[in-house]
Amino acid sequence: MAIFRFIAVFFISFLLLGIVNENFTERKEKPIIFVANDDSESILNNGDSSFYKNEFVPSLTNFSKGLEEDFDVINYSFSNEVNTGLGGEYEGKTTNISQVFDDIFDQYTNRNIGGIVLASDGIYNTGSNPIYALNRKSFLPIFTVGLGDTSEVRDVKIDFVKHNDIAFVGNEFPVSVGVGQTKCFGEKVKLQILKNDKVLMEEQVDFSDGMTKLNFDFKLKATSVGFQKYTVRISELENEFSVKNNVSNFYIEVIDGRQKVLIVHDGPHPDISAIRSVIENNKNYEVDVQAIQDVKGLGAYDLAILHNYSTQNSTLSKEVESGKTPCLFIVGNKTSLSALSQAKAGVSGSQSDTEDIGFEHNSSFKEILLSPKILQLLSSAPPLQSPFGSFQFSAAADVLAYQKIGNITLDKPLIFFSQNGANRNGTIFGEGIWRWKLHDQMKNSTTDNFSEFISKLVTYLAVKENKDPFKIKLDNEYNESQAVKVKAELYNQSYELINEPEVKFKFSKDDGKVFEPSFVRTSNSYQLDLGRLEQGIYNWTASTDFQSKHYEKSGTFLVREIKLESLNSQADHRLLKNMAENSSGGFYGPKELDRLSEDIKTRDDLVTVVYQEKKFDDLIDYKILFFIIMALLTAEWFFRKFNGAY
Repeated sequence: MAIFRFIAVFFISFLLLGIVNENFTERKEKPIIFVANDDSESILNNGDSSFYKNEFVPSLTNFSKGLEEDFDVINYSFSNEVNTGLGGEYEGKTTNISQVFDDIFDQYTNRNIGGIVLASDGIYNTGSNPIYALNRKSFLPIFTVGLGDTSEVRDVKIDFVKHNDIAFVGNEFPVSVGVGQTKCFGEKVKLQILKNDKVLMEEQVDFSDGMTKLNFDFKLKATSVGFQKYTVRISELENEFSVKNNVSNFYIEVIDGRQKVLIVHDGPHPDISAIRSVIENNKNYEVDVQAIQDVKGLGAYDLAILHNYSTQNSTLSKEVESGKTPCLFIVGNKTSLSALSQAKAGVSGSQSDTEDIGFEHNSSFKEILLSPKILQLLSSAPPLQSPFGSFQFSAAADVLAYQKIGNITLDKPLIFFSQNGANRNGTIFGEGIWRWKLHDQMKNSTTDNFSEFISKLVTYLAVKENKDPFKIKLDNEYNESQAVKVKAELYNQSYELINEPEVKFKFSKDDGKVFEPSFVRTSNSYQLDLGRLEQGIYNWTASTDFQSKHYEKSGTFLVREIKLESLNSQADHRLLKNMAENSSGGFYGPKELDRLSEDIKTRDDLVTVVYQEKKFDDLIDYKILFFIIMALLTAEWFFRKFNGAY
């Protein structure tokens, strides 16, 4: 019994020392083989389309299963996006081969990737050249399976249709059409532009001079407001391979006019041209620039941008102070601070000098969301020249950015907004934003970040505030590969979101078919996913009843046609062969999957990787020691009781 107690106490004391045991374990990881199948429409653009529809995918499935004994096999299908499984519907509207490699390399970093089997016709029309994507893993073998037909076929097609996205009612707009042909020399076809089956323009296309591509320019007149559908059509030839690419639809949004923005200045300044260039590139705005003394009024404008504003034009001052037109004040050396105070810009005081002020974003301001790229640009941009003096800023102002000197952030706003009647006013408390544009060009080789920032300011101020209790959020344009999603919001009298009442939604295509899907309630609103729709113009109506009132909204949205897959009927096996050769892989035909399987299995570089992992365990975690100690103490207690001892 003494021995039992000694051993038990010894084990307990030993465990209290905190001794750690070192273990080595092995983990085996098979090579991963990815099988990616091209599921785009172009696969069926050949005379062997029935083989790909009915036989190829089952053969590829059997090939994939045959590799599972020696490899971990993961199947993908791809077109405009990458999905799990091998597909087989061939309904993809675009093809992005490089996305396949990017997704695999991003998701399986530091894994034992053995190789990639890519079954495709080699035609890609979105994304970068897949050769560049492979440079990330140049040592990885790529096995390509060439689908489709590489031979030239007898075909005429519409290569492209170039046009403006919008036009103004009553004006003419240009349309450029490119027509191409293969093996149709000496043929003549008729090129037509139609609207509602009515021929608007017509041209004779003559390929007798050996031309393979011809361009034609037209001018059409916009006569009706809204989305307008036009059709470009070329006549069919006898024994033509495909007639899908003989027709192309395009859409123009015809509007009454754009929102007008007035830029007011007291003299030439580079800020003016920097802002003007951004607004002029936005199709929704029309910009006008006037000297402050020439302004006759603001009634015709949706937003006024006032650079170095002063009261020298009494007519302008009255309209600014009335608050009927939103204003953006850019405060400079010549700005009248008393005029700003009278205009309810949210600042008052007196200026004695100028100082250089940097940008510090206010993360609490959520009305304008700025991307990380924009914030990085503005935070590192050259400072603005701001008035220095005694100023009082309105406590009710909404601050987008604070002033910053060096590394010190001040409590004074740099960019802020205030309310003047029914409209907002904005103030940039400094001039020199043209330097921000140059800084963007120097740092990023583009001015897109600067343009996006100015556009967000203009949109935020120019947009009319919608206090309607019933709102429908739906984009105006989609394409055939995008899912159409709708969001509905309903507000009570306290302007709080609610979703108790039922919201009805129906939409119809331009062919008259009506659909009535149901909204799904979220935490405080409504959502509806219409999925991917066919190209065309859709009219929609949403309605609900709340507190004995009926609310109804209606509108139009457009689903644009994508015909990239039908433009090229000749497979590009040269690209596939280059990919295979540059990666020490191989090129195979669609009926050579058995040979491909054998070649993969016999490669010496596709091996299982054994990882040795070191693991440390505390002895106190071993349960066996606990049970030994308990057994010893229990045995001692039992024998003492058995012998009549205490």
